[in-house]
Amino acid sequence: MKPPIQLQQERDFGQKINVTFEFIIQNFKPLMLSLLYIAGPPALIGGFFMGAYQSNMLSLQQQILGSDDVDSSLSSIYSMGSSMLLLFIFLGAASLAATLVVNAYLIEYEKGNRDITPEIMWNRVKEYIGKGVGFSIVMVAAVIVATMFFLLPGIYVGVTLSLMYMVMMRENLGLEATFRRCFYLINDKWWSTFGLLMIMGIISGIIGYVFQIPTMIITFSSILQIGDGINTFWTTVGGVIGTVGSVLVRSLVLVALGFQYYNLVERRDGSGILGAIEDIGKNDTPRIDRREEEF
Repeated sequence: MKPPIQLQQERDFGQKINVTFEFIIQNFKPLMLSLLYIAGPPALIGGFFMGAYQSNMLSLQQQILGSDDVDSSLSSIYSMGSSMLLLFIFLGAASLAATLVVNAYLIEYEKGNRDITPEIMWNRVKEYIGKGVGFSIVMVAAVIVATMFFLLPGIYVGVTLSLMYMVMMRENLGLEATFRRCFYLINDKWWSTFGLLMIMGIISGIIGYVFQIPTMIITFSSILQIGDGINTFWTTVGGVIGTVGSVLVRSLVLVALGFQYYNLVERRDGSGILGAIEDIGKNDTPRIDRREEEF
């Protein structure tokens, strides 16, 4: 059995990427089960609306090309808009649920729990649902306001507040204190956080592309009039696979962001080193001289 991974530790850019994959591989089954159990339902519902949106979009395209009556086209546009709105709502819920699950998993792991179940995750996550929704609304508003001045301030605020959920859950802070803590931690490390999000986003996008293949096949076959044309059932199946798959793959970015949080906490506070120093001499085993970098 592989030794547990030390979470609160300073790591360079490459080490954070490597430890992200190592952590997911070691904890693949319990982490994925927790994501499916908690974030899966809203993602599944969102997948149905994704399929409905794509089906309505293809129907509208065929109506325009076939010169159908205006009423049919307007009906398709209305249905497509309704599906898109519901899709955004449930995808947002799935994204928030996945974020809370991954953060809760890291916190449980840090406590030494190696038998993490979906039930344990749900009991922890449900404590932060209301708080997470409120924080998310404020964060989105802050990013929008910053973007109104110029694009770069919006990006800066968005990257900085990407640490918000981990700070909220692990340190149990209020809204204002959480925002201040995020800006404090990311000071002088904004670019490394931005780069980590970009690289892991690209990697997860490439992996997630696999889950979009069914949707692409269905879409192209409908456009090219292959088979029976638009098949709502298979369009919905493709939407569900793509949506649920994207939620699972997003765990790569979330775990990497969690390790960045622990890295920044260690750099700014050094609490991991202090904890190691406090543990010296607490057991009966003979003292072993260690190099400084092992702490």
